[in-house]
Amino acid sequence: MKKALSKVRWIISTLKNYWQHILGASMFLLVILVVYWRDLEILVNEAFHTEALSHILLLPAFVGVLVYWKRDVLKALLALDSMQKSFEDMLFNSLVGLSLCLIAFLVYWYGSYTFYPLEYHMFSLPIFVAGAILIIFNLKALKALAVPVVLLVFLVPIPNEVAYALGGSLANLNTQASYTLLKGLGVPVTLNMTYGSPTIMLAKHQETPIPFTVGVPCSGIYTLTAFLMFAVFLVAIVQASAFKKAFIFILGLAIFEVLSIIRITSIVSAAYLFGEEVAMFIFHSAAGLILTFIGVFITLVASEKLLGIKMATSKMEAPFCHECAKLREKFRNFCLNCGRFFNPFKRKPSRIFWTKLTLLLIGCFLLSSSVNAPVFAISKETMEVTSWEKTTEILPQVPEYRLNFLYRDTDYERIAKQDASLVYAYFPSNLSKPVTYVLINVASSISNLHNWEVCLITWQIAHGQYPLVEVLASKDIQLLEGNQLIARYLAFRNSEENYTQFTLYWYERATFKMGATVQQRYVRISLVILAWRTFSHQQCESQLLELGEAVARHWEPIKMQSLLSLGVTAQQALLALSMVLIVATKVTQSTREWRKKMNNLKVFNNFASPADKLVLQTITELSKAKGTVTTAEIGSAIKDKTGKTMGLERLVERLNRLQEYGFIKMDIAINNNSPMLVWKSLVNL
Repeated sequence: MKKALSKVRWIISTLKNYWQHILGASMFLLVILVVYWRDLEILVNEAFHTEALSHILLLPAFVGVLVYWKRDVLKALLALDSMQKSFEDMLFNSLVGLSLCLIAFLVYWYGSYTFYPLEYHMFSLPIFVAGAILIIFNLKALKALAVPVVLLVFLVPIPNEVAYALGGSLANLNTQASYTLLKGLGVPVTLNMTYGSPTIMLAKHQETPIPFTVGVPCSGIYTLTAFLMFAVFLVAIVQASAFKKAFIFILGLAIFEVLSIIRITSIVSAAYLFGEEVAMFIFHSAAGLILTFIGVFITLVASEKLLGIKMATSKMEAPFCHECAKLREKFRNFCLNCGRFFNPFKRKPSRIFWTKLTLLLIGCFLLSSSVNAPVFAISKETMEVTSWEKTTEILPQVPEYRLNFLYRDTDYERIAKQDASLVYAYFPSNLSKPVTYVLINVASSISNLHNWEVCLITWQIAHGQYPLVEVLASKDIQLLEGNQLIARYLAFRNSEENYTQFTLYWYERATFKMGATVQQRYVRISLVILAWRTFSHQQCESQLLELGEAVARHWEPIKMQSLLSLGVTAQQALLALSMVLIVATKVTQSTREWRKKMNNLKVFNNFASPADKLVLQTITELSKAKGTVTTAEIGSAIKDKTGKTMGLERLVERLNRLQEYGFIKMDIAINNNSPMLVWKSLVNL
């Protein structure tokens, strides 16, 4: 009971001391959610439904750990910034941050008018976060948080074409290697790579051969993505040179490739020894997760044994300094002698911090309210479906066309893990026009509704084969004015079966009411014309567009036109103007500082005291040798030169004066994740 009460008191005390910091962090997260909540909602849904994005569930933990691990560095940088208040630096950081946020918005908006909106939206997130950090904090804080920001790139879903292309290549390589290994172990297998995914056929006595098809999930592409995310995290927490950190990536890739081959080999071997059910339900279902943990463990051990890399898990112990206790009692942030950071974080955030954070939150809220750019066009009405069988209410009746329900493809639903796969047809009154088929596919995950190009083109090329079809045309088309409903038009010819197919398809997000349940689902709507005789390509495209617009209006997506959506050109001009302003500001600032430093140096050489010249000469020599030095090292070097000790207060006073002249700079050095106050020379004597 006492332990529980003590924990409660500790929590209450922590909230009292740090409630403003917690509020600030919450408001910063709210800034991100205000802009990206729709995209993040879709990503979380996909992460729970598809293996391709399951690594996203670990990303918040990685980012949170890195931010927490860098907390002392971030606090030290903010403390130094409060000691060196510079309006020019704050203005420059804010301008660069606003420009990055504007770039992120333009990428976000451009992506809303493409066939890959989610990918573009998520790609803009790291840019936006970097800009927000610059606005609220400074460039040094952004450098300290660079790795967590880079990790946000892994929120970008891999496009299906890329995933299937890379996955197909890996599947071919891994399957051939596994087949060779199995043959060497004496397992009776054959390899079939003539069509589709590579397949290992296991022959058992008096039984039908068992096929093991190595598709994209089994190729290791998703496990490899998770490893790359972990590798970035690993690079941030290890003590090593840039070369050794780069070698970690190469070593890890090789280890995971070997483990992927062992995975396929073990599954087939388990089927041979224990039966297919044991192999598929035990080895196959758990192999991906086990493979990831084993690969990470082996990479860590190999990095430590081969490269001598160690984790920077503990802070570096600084040598004893007799000045630390005195300066800590004076509520200083740093020891001015050894440079140690005392970590006093009870200081409240400044008014400037709250002002910038509040303005950023209000600006993002107004922007997201006026520029409504969802990932998918959202149907305004709820689609009420009494039964998927023979329902025609979800499609419009079009003049001069007769709408018929043809069939429901339950076999495809089971294979593709879809809720419904319905096929309709619009039969024209004018028999000279071709029949237009409408395919409605409904699923809880967008990953179960892959595009037409994947199975016809990308998958075949990835396996070293010719595409099944010859592409005649491929382009994006905006179906309706005033919303982000982008359709893909694809025309191709199948020479083997001697027909041409014209396809117009797009994705929507709709609410379906079935009985007492109301659920949101993703929908792929495909309009298809199959032409066995000669039809004008323009005629088929026009017919698809005509019916496509009718179907899109029937689904009645929410209007997304806004005032700001009409000003993208103006925003591009504003971005160009801000970039020019940033460059001009930086050039002007650097030129003025250089002139000031040169003029001060002339005066300093003529009129400065010998003691000041000695301090500047000493710190310049030490900076050439070590880069940065502490006050204690400067004092020790002066004692070695003159045989006399210069008092700490007098030495710090001279260093501050030299900093005002522009000759040296106070900075933060980071050693083993421990911040330290140091000095750096800016002149050459």
